[in-house]
Amino acid sequence: MQRILVLQSLGVDRRIFHNLVAEASLPHEVVWDDQEADYPTDDVSVVVTVNSPVDKSLLARFPKVRMIGLAFTGYDSVDIEACRSRDIAVYNVPAYSTDSTAELAIGLTLSLLRKIPIGNQVIRSGSWKLDTPGTQLAGKTVGVIGTGAIGIRTAELFKAFRCDLIGWSRSKRSDFTDLGGEYLPKGEVFQRADVVSIHLPLNPETRGIIGQDDISRMKPGACLINTARGPIVDRQSLIRALKKESIRAGIDVFDREPLPDDDPLTELPGTVLTPHIAYRTTEALNQRAAIAVDNIRAFVDGNEGNRIV
Repeated sequence: MQRILVLQSLGVDRRIFHNLVAEASLPHEVVWDDQEADYPTDDVSVVVTVNSPVDKSLLARFPKVRMIGLAFTGYDSVDIEACRSRDIAVYNVPAYSTDSTAELAIGLTLSLLRKIPIGNQVIRSGSWKLDTPGTQLAGKTVGVIGTGAIGIRTAELFKAFRCDLIGWSRSKRSDFTDLGGEYLPKGEVFQRADVVSIHLPLNPETRGIIGQDDISRMKPGACLINTARGPIVDRQSLIRALKKESIRAGIDVFDREPLPDDDPLTELPGTVLTPHIAYRTTEALNQRAAIAVDNIRAFVDGNEGNRIV
């Protein structure tokens, strides 16, 4: 009996994943890591994970594994070289939460501009009026940093609010210019934008790519929105700007997750913080599970599909 070992929760009921495997007619039994004592480890041919590490020590436990199925877009949790050396295929799930992430970027922006969290606190404290008015989104200049699938979808939503679009990306796409977007040098995007929304992947080239020079260029009161990865933005540069109240920030992702209780970001004004929920919608998680099973089917059938190794 071949088995699929799932290392961690996929964010959906286990029965959903079992049903997806059955519907795909896969010749596998699904087992979960907390059931390890109940099955022989040498029957595991597929390991499914989200971000639980897949390293040499884990691979050594499962000598017959032939595929790592990532129910995730990023694959930095997998020892790629160890997989290559053992001829283990690695598949990922790209673009499963494009709409969900783009919608949260809009939500964080509106929360900052229209002071929604502050208004909620005012009502709950028994008061009524806000001291200062909010700001409308329509007519503002939005800078999109990274015009991959999520960046493009976010740009489409900002466009629906009648925003002007500018952007910077390591690769330029006609989808962005077709929306009326203008590609500019990164520094100029930060200088001109009322809202900067980050949509870059995290890798050695993008770690800390948004630093002091960029943040210092931002207009007073401009909003920095990060639904991508925390380490893309230099943490200390961001904290300094927020302490000065020169900018505002809507942040869903952090250098350390969960965010420690005593983290200075939790005390700084002009912020809306969410606990890495951009991808966490019922629709996105169901889609992720379905694509993860499709990837296993593709591997069994000898198809490349979403294979990255």
